[in-house]
Amino acid sequence: MIIEKPQFSEHQIAKLVKASVVPRPIAWISSVGESGIPNLAPYSYFNVISHNPIMFITSIGRGANVGKDGDKDTLANIKDSGDYVINLVSAKLANHMHKSSTIYPKEISEFEKTGLTPVKSNLVTAPRVEEAVISMECRLDRVMELGDFNQVIGELVCYHIQDDVYMENDKVDYAKYDPIGRMAANYTYVRDLFFPEDI
Repeated sequence: MIIEKPQFSEHQIAKLVKASVVPRPIAWISSVGESGIPNLAPYSYFNVISHNPIMFITSIGRGANVGKDGDKDTLANIKDSGDYVINLVSAKLANHMHKSSTIYPKEISEFEKTGLTPVKSNLVTAPRVEEAVISMECRLDRVMELGDFNQVIGELVCYHIQDDVYMENDKVDYAKYDPIGRMAANYTYVRDLFFPEDI
């Protein structure tokens, strides 16, 4: 099957694309704005885009509870504070992460609803998730509007990794990290590693 742009409206093309570009890493973003209420939400349009300096991009769309000219809580908080934390998701936290994607009123913190612990970051105002094995404090570089999405670009300013996940020579123990990714509307384990010559 070949689907050209004039035919996109005849198909759920976004659904096909999300099912094809997999697995997608998950940025579990913690943020806090003027209200002082910490927010926590997952985003799977996310990746690292530069290593000098280390920069990340996260695409944040409009939510079902956001008006035409409004921002999601995460984006509003990032614009207010100029910073945020990307917490990475291990399999043991998958249910907590998924629950944090629920739409709650602005006055309700996802930390409270998920039973997770907000802990003070070193260099940014946003808290990080204490239970996450890896967290990355970021300062906002810019927000760019592309279509119906806002592209949030942030620079890494502080990296946290649990001691038992860190390996010598700045490597990560994937067995202990046990990351998950997004597969269309589902999730997947990221466990089987190989080199091309092994297959």
